[in-house]
Order: sequence, then structure tokens, then C-alpha cells
Amino acid sequence: MGDFNIVSVPAKVEGGVRSGVTVRRDDFFTVSASGRAQYDGTRVTYPDGTRYIDDKFAGAHVAQSVVPGAPVGTLIARVGSGPWFAAGCSQTFRAQEDGEITVAYNDRPGMYGDNLGEYSALIENHGNRS
Repeated sequence: MGDFNIVSVPAKVEGGVRSGVTVRRDDFFTVSASGRAQYDGTRVTYPDGTRYIDDKFAGAHVAQSVVPGAPVGTLIARVGSGPWFAAGCSQTFRAQEDGEITVAYNDRPGMYGDNLGEYSALIENHGNRS
């Protein structure tokens, strides 16, 4: 298939950014990201969920975030209206349903307004490899 797109993922955008890349169930797709963003003023984050608070490494999770098992600031993704999952810096997934891939900054619902920065995400559909 070879369908791909690069999108900016602003940390301020609640609900994510549509990638323009669609997959079918059982397609393999990769989400890769780079960049730096911020929440709550001095909390610097990277797509893999690495966080620095006041210039000190912090790895705690926030139970109320969109993906509770991932730190605030992790790049998250979903296919169609399916569940959100942690994508991080670079991972390949097998689609569980048909739909467009959406990517977002993991934060607590309603708390996106004070975020700064953005990630750059490359989304690639590799098709069905079976």
C-alpha cells in the first residue's frame, strides 16, 4: 500500500489530529514521532512519554489522562472510533478495525489549554502482510 502522511500534533489540541491515513482491519501501520511539548508551564515532554518537571526527570502516570497507563505527553493514537493507545516515538501496530488514524497528545480531558509545543508524526500504512 505505502500510504503515509506527516502531521503536526499540537499539544493544545484535545481530541487529536486526523492523519489522512486510513487502514483496514489487519493492516500493519507505523506511527513515528519527534519533537518536544509542554504542559503546566515547566513540564517538558517527548513523544515516548519521557517527562521533565523543573528540569528533573519524572516518570509518573496520571490516572485521569486519556490513556491512563501512559504518562502525560506520550503520543497516543487510535483507529477510527476505536480506543486510544500509546504510540510513543516509533511503533508498528496491526489494525483491529477499519478507519482513519488519529494522533494526539496524552493529557487529562479539559486540561489541554495550557499546553505548548507540538510533535511531528509520520503515519505509514504498510498494508496486510499476510
